[in-house]
Amino acid sequence: MSEIEGRREEQRRGQGEWRGKREWGGEETRKRRREALKAFQEGIREGGRRVEEALLNFGVKGIVLEAKVFGMVCGCAGFQTDTRGIQAEEVEVLKEDLGKLLASVGESLGIRPDFIYARKLPGSEEVVALTVRELCEICKEEFAGSNASPRPDIIVLRK
Repeated sequence: MSEIEGRREEQRRGQGEWRGKREWGGEETRKRRREALKAFQEGIREGGRRVEEALLNFGVKGIVLEAKVFGMVCGCAGFQTDTRGIQAEEVEVLKEDLGKLLASVGESLGIRPDFIYARKLPGSEEVVALTVRELCEICKEEFAGSNASPRPDIIVLRK
């Protein structure tokens, strides 16, 4: 066996040992983790439902296709709903109400609402996403200096 093959074999054995160790805590711990994950997933679904119901209550005939929580490489995290049937003009009129709603949904999921925005389909006036984002330190500095939109497809609801 060559030296490289020997190292690979050691890594495989080490990973196997590590996999066994990560099962620590027993069945009770795994059960609590599954329950916590299910509760978090339900919170995401509930957030999507709240956004869709609010849109209907505001008189907007849009739908929420997907609701998700995300984490970015830079350190930002957030909640986003993918939407269809919402126009930029409607978002502009409802800016304050949508901002409050998304802040509330984000906070219910443990996301600090530092930056709330709608994203348009480029070259269109259709809004395809509503997002609340907790900014990392780098992005806080980047967004802090200006109230202007960072990109032409972004409608800032609250900063």
